[in-house]
Amino acid sequence: MTGCNKTQLYLTTIAVILLTASQAAEAHFKNLCAQTAYPRLCWPIVKGPNPRRATHSTIRALETKTKLAIAQAARYKNGNQQVAICYATLKDAAFNLGKARRSIRKRNVLSLKMFLAAAVSDYGVCVNGFIDSRQVHTIQNAADKLRKMGSNCLLLATLIR
Repeated sequence: MTGCNKTQLYLTTIAVILLTASQAAEAHFKNLCAQTAYPRLCWPIVKGPNPRRATHSTIRALETKTKLAIAQAARYKNGNQQVAICYATLKDAAFNLGKARRSIRKRNVLSLKMFLAAAVSDYGVCVNGFIDSRQVHTIQNAADKLRKMGSNCLLLATLIR
């Protein structure tokens, strides 16, 4: 009977260690997104505790969503000057995201941050243009979400060592 209790104690100890390790990894992952300004936009994209991978996956998500916003803006750009401006700045943001993605592959964190900051600025120009012209448009909403995601991405990039 004593041998059985030692085995059970051993297995229980291993289970507790594994559970604690997985909870610690999950807590670190949650802390990664919790450090961002918009954690709810971070959690669906970031899958793990590695800041480099988190930044890379956020850039890829931004590129995908930016392409969708560009396609949407292309439909309305001829009828609205502010949408035309957003179309141009979204294309600039897509260019900057491509450069950021290449920078992260080359492990050039300084360039990565520079290109991400430029993309966030492009999104901000689009959003502020609608605010200044007192217009409301679905492109503005998309650009605002992209700006927030870009801000998160920029923060994640600062965590890369």
